[in-house]
Parts: sequence; C-alpha cells; structure tokens
Amino acid sequence: MLLLYLILNQSVSVLLCSSTEGVYGADSVTQTDGSVFISQGDPVLLNCTYQISGFPYLFWYVQFPNQPPRLFLRDPGREDSDEGIIKGFDAIHDKEQKSFQLWKLSSEVSDSATYYCVSVFFSFPRNPECCHF
Repeated sequence: MLLLYLILNQSVSVLLCSSTEGVYGADSVTQTDGSVFISQGDPVLLNCTYQISGFPYLFWYVQFPNQPPRLFLRDPGREDSDEGIIKGFDAIHDKEQKSFQLWKLSSEVSDSATYYCVSVFFSFPRNPECCHF
C-alpha cells in the first residue's frame, strides 16, 4: 500500500492597510493541523476556515521539497491555468461557513507536499482617512 503524505502548516494573514482602525475582532485563518496520511487513489480534503472582518481573497499555496512555496489555487478569480486545477484539485469557498476547502477526488504520490491556506484581505476602516498614502 502506497501512502500519500500531506503536510499542513500554519497559515498566513496579511492586512493591507496602514492603520488597524476599523478592524473588528481578531482576524485569523486556521487549517487542518499536522500531517495527513492518505493512500494513493483516496480522496484529499484539506480544511481551511477564517474569521475575517473584511473581504477575504483566499489562496492555497503548495511547497514541494527543496522548493519555495508557490501559488496553487485561488479564489476569487480561479483560472484553468492554476497549478491546482491542472493537477485535478479544486476548492470550495463556503462564505456562510467561512471555509475554503481544497479537495481532489483521487490522490497521487506526486501530490505529497506542504499546503498553506492563505488569506489576503481588505478591512474597510470606519475612518476613510486611515489608508491615504
């Protein structure tokens, strides 16, 4: 039996504003912790949830051994040229549940990597003067 070894690490959030005024609560992104072992051919489902007060732009990044992380799949604006789509992955963005799940029907050994759920978000400030540059 061949196992697919998926490693999941902490995710990253970036706030694009020069001030935190107008940011409500603690913004965060959380994904499946630790390592996931999957048999070749089994489905893959990686969970990512977020608590963000602004509008999130969600991404999955992948890092293969001895390589830097790179964009794997995005939402919104998903494109057929995204590496994840080419490799048979897709993602479900459930705005009510605030989740962005990466999935694939049948895993392959070449899918073994570290996957990062990332959110870049804009939080609209109460004071529109906050973000003048």
